[in-house]
Amino acid sequence: MNKIVYSIAIIFAISACSSSVEPTPQGRIDPENKKEWKLVWKDEFNYKTRYQLLKVWESANGPTTHTLCSRWPENIETGDGTVRLVNHKQSRGGQDWTSGSITSYEDFMYGYFECRYKYAAATGTNNSFWIMSRNTGIMPEEGKPFEIDINEGHYPSEYTNCVHEWISTKYISSNGGSEKYPEIDFSKDFHTFGLEWTKDKIVFYIDRKEFRRIKNEFCHSPAPLRLSEAILPWGGEVTDAIDGTAMEVDYVRVYSRR
Repeated sequence: MNKIVYSIAIIFAISACSSSVEPTPQGRIDPENKKEWKLVWKDEFNYKTRYQLLKVWESANGPTTHTLCSRWPENIETGDGTVRLVNHKQSRGGQDWTSGSITSYEDFMYGYFECRYKYAAATGTNNSFWIMSRNTGIMPEEGKPFEIDINEGHYPSEYTNCVHEWISTKYISSNGGSEKYPEIDFSKDFHTFGLEWTKDKIVFYIDRKEFRRIKNEFCHSPAPLRLSEAILPWGGEVTDAIDGTAMEVDYVRVYSRR
């Protein structure tokens, strides 16, 4: 991807939770509680054409150095109230696979961010919902360039999140957590992956149950939302079964606390 070639980094899984997704003492989050939260932005992906979607989201348009695929607008499919980022075994851009990745034109800072999606049904895929500073070359007024991986999911059952500090095109620190849920196939049904991001804390949620929380040390500037499918060797075995699979997204919503 031309503008985010430095994007998805290898996750270091350093913490986990129960495989039954038991809530921590902090419990659940309910963004639909209007006394606590206000919906400030959403995309329900009710687009008839890709061109309508690309007025709200910018598509990747080229090869990347950190994945096994190049990513293109042609790999984005709309219809039936979802967007699909489709994988193809196709030589293009000097790589053997193609896929899709989109970045919101709008930037956001703080709030609760939630995406409901299914994984591509093959190992070797990286099904991601994340937030990352734009590569402007200018340090933010507060904090540092950052990446918050709300989920980099690997078929069939792995949920992974991480926070990276960036300098130029390299990350210099990481704080990650990962867990596999053998009883869940994340490609068969939609699940929600959420982030509560405040000045003081970063809290990750799966199906609105808290997974883990960390102190927010440097993520203090606006950044776009990103949805991306990629083919990666650390996502599992890469085989021809990937061809035609897709990360399918139902919605993205952003809430602010009242």
